[in-house]
Amino acid sequence: MLQSLLRFVRDKTWLIVFLCIIPVVIYALVFKSIALNVNYVAFDDILILGIIPRFGDADLPERWRLLTTLFPEHRLVFSRSVILLLHAIFGKINLVWPMIVANICWALCALIFYRAFLRLKVSLWYFVPVMWLWFNIQSFENIFWGVSSLCNFGVILFFLSALYFTAFHPRKIILSLLFAVIATFSYGNGLMIFPVMGLMYLLTGFRKEFLITVAVTIAVAVIYFIDFTPITQNLDFGNPKQVKEGFFGFFGFIGSIATLSAYNASYTMLYLASVTGMLFIGGLIFLYRNEFAKLWDSAWLKSRYTNQTALFVAGIAVFVAITALALTYKRIPTDTFEGMFKGRYRMYSALWCVALYFAFLSFAKSNVRIKLAPFILLAAIGLNLVILHSNFADAVNNRRAAIAQEFNARYNADWLGIRMFSMDQKHFEHIRSLYGSADPLAEGWNPQLNLASIPCDSLYKPDKVGKLGNYIVIEFQNRIFDTKKDFSDGAYVLLKSDKHTYASPPFQAAVPLKTTIRRQMYFSKGAFASFHEANVEPGIYQIYLLVRENGLNRIYCTGSTWGENQ
Repeated sequence: MLQSLLRFVRDKTWLIVFLCIIPVVIYALVFKSIALNVNYVAFDDILILGIIPRFGDADLPERWRLLTTLFPEHRLVFSRSVILLLHAIFGKINLVWPMIVANICWALCALIFYRAFLRLKVSLWYFVPVMWLWFNIQSFENIFWGVSSLCNFGVILFFLSALYFTAFHPRKIILSLLFAVIATFSYGNGLMIFPVMGLMYLLTGFRKEFLITVAVTIAVAVIYFIDFTPITQNLDFGNPKQVKEGFFGFFGFIGSIATLSAYNASYTMLYLASVTGMLFIGGLIFLYRNEFAKLWDSAWLKSRYTNQTALFVAGIAVFVAITALALTYKRIPTDTFEGMFKGRYRMYSALWCVALYFAFLSFAKSNVRIKLAPFILLAAIGLNLVILHSNFADAVNNRRAAIAQEFNARYNADWLGIRMFSMDQKHFEHIRSLYGSADPLAEGWNPQLNLASIPCDSLYKPDKVGKLGNYIVIEFQNRIFDTKKDFSDGAYVLLKSDKHTYASPPFQAAVPLKTTIRRQMYFSKGAFASFHEANVEPGIYQIYLLVRENGLNRIYCTGSTWGENQ
């Protein structure tokens, strides 16, 4: 029966196109429902937008300095250029626009994969898993974070473009070098594309192109490292704990897709990702087992390596491995083992999956490909949907956290989130005026009102008010807080004193997948709010519940207070 079904669908091009489009449509719908014109959880967007007021009146040397200023150890020329271009065209900025540009970069990566796939000369059915692997939302931080998305998705597009022209059009070195330079000035690891390109030219016997690449690499590196001041610690090889975390973090970075959820994964899942990373690397080595002798001879200039697709895949793997090593060296001391699994790093694990799959298509025998193809397709679709279920709630929570953060920055002049980034509220409001975000939590009332003037609808008592570590925790456990208009809706908790008004977003978890399937529900009941004590100034606070429903705010008194002494 299975064989009959496979024979029936084998030549159905419309079905191939349909299955390729579905993950893109899901991805686009998720983007449309969550993308928001608001400064994201960190203040990177605000800092990057700070280039706009100063750029117009600056002379050329000053403009170059503004474009290349380290952030914090990266030269984000691409991101800043996109911001300036959008502002020049429209006279303002909407933070969703750079997100759209970045996600177009992500989509264009699939076009590069398709161009490389055509070199394999196999059925188009084999390309469908690539689309389901690529358009997953596990790296949702990049999808919905203007600056981070431009940096991370931009560098992926440009380094893949450089690799594509190096592998398949080696004589078009101008294009390869152009994309490599843009990648370098998109994010710090983009500079690593140059040694990968040089190695590829060496292996394929293009010696003139190799020498040109070396010369350009030196010139770009000199420009890049002028006034370069590292601000992060480096891994201490004399510290056994850091070495252990670095070892497992390196492999976990490559295999992080195995955790399914980008955040709140258990240590068991994190170490499973490390094992998965080892298997990913081992699988690639196994697939290349018959190529090493050819690659060795090419490295010693005895022959030219001619398998272009294998070279393209190897270039991707080497670049990801270099990125993983660099991140391990730079981030383990500050972010520790868990920091290697941040949502904005997850795209590299998906990239390794695509590279591994291309290597399988390149080297596996035809009968093996045919037998495994249906299972690989089903696994890719299943993985995409499970990742969607596991990460959508976190993506929504981050959107609400961004709304609450901007509220806190507006109505608390001494808020730690502003002071951390060495800016005052006046500067924050000036930059905010450039993108003109809404202030949904302030609609229908004035957050600067005194306590006696808060318009309470009625009384709604919390189920829990207490302290958990360094966090003030308030829980409302039983009510279902529906989203009707958009995902700005929800139950926000307010801490209000005469001098301060703080908001915490509702953190809602997804119910287990089997519950979603059985009961047709996604978000669990209730809402969980928390305030880090470092962000709350000493004082006595009244606790309120602000329920935003269908785009309208309703404020409930809770009858509870909180005293913060630190």
